[in-house]
Amino acid sequence: MRIYISVDMEGVTGLVDADDVQPGGRDYERGRSMMAEDVNAAVRGALAAGAGDILVNDAHGPMRNLLPDVLHPAARLVRGKPKQMGMLEGLTGEYDAALCVGYHSRAGAPGVLSHSFMGHEIEDMWLDGRPVGEIGLAHATAAALGVPVVALTGDDVACAEMTAWDASVVTVPVKYAHDRFAAELRPPAEAWKAVEEGVAAALTPAPPRPAPATAEATLTVRWQSASVAATLLGIPGVVSEDSRTIHAAGRLPALYRQFGVWMRVAASLTGQAPYC
Repeated sequence: MRIYISVDMEGVTGLVDADDVQPGGRDYERGRSMMAEDVNAAVRGALAAGAGDILVNDAHGPMRNLLPDVLHPAARLVRGKPKQMGMLEGLTGEYDAALCVGYHSRAGAPGVLSHSFMGHEIEDMWLDGRPVGEIGLAHATAAALGVPVVALTGDDVACAEMTAWDASVVTVPVKYAHDRFAAELRPPAEAWKAVEEGVAAALTPAPPRPAPATAEATLTVRWQSASVAATLLGIPGVVSEDSRTIHAAGRLPALYRQFGVWMRVAASLTGQAPYC
């Protein structure tokens, strides 16, 4: 069984603030250590369920948060950027299941460090008219490849978001949001045990695979900046809805890759720090 793990940071055990998850933050080094513990717990769970090949993608920020020497030796690591598939780099239809570790809720949700991909630069997103963030877009893209997302870890708001998207996904809350920068934390050892057991349960028995998608999807993004929306109209297929909202249609995962280009354009036009 081949398992793919996408690891974000905002939903990791014990982390609640930008200083925990941004390089240079006063608690970032501790945060990346906690990130490694969460993903290693997921790797142990996958191994317990019979996984023979595990690929981990460092999917947060600079994508250089996980240190190779502290990652479980049974897992391979994709590290660094740029990546054409960003948070899903390396995912192909050859994998039997995907796991989302350390994920967070979408922009506007009351979860810990909630946002959609770019801090406050993206105000909202919709996939085929349905509100979506990193959780839903990852799930839809994996499904389009014929790979089921079977487990997610994060705070309780992120877990609820995944359940609303797909109730069959096993969710493991490692903290309970009190606000965007505050949470009640599960003791680390308890959280890591829950992650390991949740992943093992999600993979036992081996999950059924969805049929790869063939229909087009429409991705709509409302930006904070009208300049970003206007610039993106230079990309063929991008259509304006209003001064700050654009959309494009296409098949996943190609549409996911195009969204990555949108973000790189946005990053070149804005220099504002996330989480403001």
